[in-house]
Amino acid sequence: MLVAFDVDGVLVEVSQSYYRALPETVSYFLKSPVDSGLLLDLKIKLNLNNDWDATLAGLLFYRSGLKLDEFISQMSVGPPDFRKFYQWAKDKNITLPDYKLLVKKFEAKYRKFRARETLKISPDTLEEIKSMARTMAVITGRTREDLAYTFRKYSLYKYFDLIITEDDLPSIERRKPSPYPLQLLIQSCGYSSPACYVGDTLTDWQMVQNFNREEEKKVLFILYRNDLNGRVKADYCLKNEKQLLEILNKISQKEKSI
Repeated sequence: MLVAFDVDGVLVEVSQSYYRALPETVSYFLKSPVDSGLLLDLKIKLNLNNDWDATLAGLLFYRSGLKLDEFISQMSVGPPDFRKFYQWAKDKNITLPDYKLLVKKFEAKYRKFRARETLKISPDTLEEIKSMARTMAVITGRTREDLAYTFRKYSLYKYFDLIITEDDLPSIERRKPSPYPLQLLIQSCGYSSPACYVGDTLTDWQMVQNFNREEEKKVLFILYRNDLNGRVKADYCLKNEKQLLEILNKISQKEKSI
């Protein structure tokens, strides 16, 4: 069995880290308070897996003067790529900060809060999953540096055979929902059935579906359900680590019976 995990919202609870850095960074550039719930809604509806891009989109929304639904309608066209926000801003004569500066400010805000991150899946559960899996892996939009703090804090590296991060992608186009991160993982460790990816966003689901279609293989998508992803499709859904173990055991036993 191959079991791969997303990090934010799956392995790690980030409501007190990334979700706080997002509005604080937008507020820093606007020099005024912002609605954190609105920004999170914007991130979800624009299918932005990357929080830097979500920050840029939030800043552009506030400077656009558009109503939320109108802004989402216009920005939903095309892939979830921050470059389209710059092009749209240029066309509308809206000033945005340099992307590298935005990333720097976001990371500074995030590092104020990252100590507040907690685990959503306990070491005991990870150990049990590792005992039944041939390979355990991570595919995340985090950089290796951002991943390292939390993984070292909770001693998580020992559970995973392979880790794919933002730093392993050759271009922006290779981010989720591109199948590339999953393709890179399979190229590194080989495909074995059953194969599962545990995620919590639409981009996770799309990455798995794109991989299955292009590679003509079957990776099951397991959705870690939350208040924001009720409409995301999945092969299996769960709300806690106990259900995750039940699902993985069910998948494993089903494969053995074939």
